[in-house]
Amino acid sequence: MNPAQLTGCLLALTVAVTASTSAASDDNPGAHEHGNAELQLAVEGNRIDLLFTSPAYNLLGFEHRARTGEQKTAVQETTRWLGATPLVDTTDPSCKVMEADVQHQSGADGHDHHEHRSGHSGSEHPESTHTDFEVAQTLSCAGLGDGTTLSTPLTGRFPEIEHLSVEWVWSGGQGSERLEQGVDRFSLDVN
Repeated sequence: MNPAQLTGCLLALTVAVTASTSAASDDNPGAHEHGNAELQLAVEGNRIDLLFTSPAYNLLGFEHRARTGEQKTAVQETTRWLGATPLVDTTDPSCKVMEADVQHQSGADGHDHHEHRSGHSGSEHPESTHTDFEVAQTLSCAGLGDGTTLSTPLTGRFPEIEHLSVEWVWSGGQGSERLEQGVDRFSLDVN
């Protein structure tokens, strides 16, 4: 299998796992837990394909439809930041966002909203409605390899993320780590 096929397979697996997890969370409201978020990585050469999912509450402090100007601004700024900022980087920042897709459920009109169309989040349904952000990014990063330490700005930028589950797969193997609030580094060690 060539590197492009490997990356495609890894990304397809990540998307399939996320889709089934997302479907399961729709059927099981307990799967949507405030304070918890997930970051999945497929690393191939100098390329990282990633998928980040989080309850909107962790990023915005609310999940209902943005009502005030302040809430609408928070949604716009968060959406813009998630699309432009590499959600992982090397210790000597070298990662660049090549592609990004930021989605969050609006609930108001039954459609997901993408980065360029967002302006609200949440729902007109009762406050108990659960909404999530999903971010897919393709990064180009110099210097990736065995033992590479990566950092994420997510736990520092969003204090409501108490636990960030990070899973990665690459030619050197796979791994996972659970980052607590304030911890922002993990290593691609071969175990």
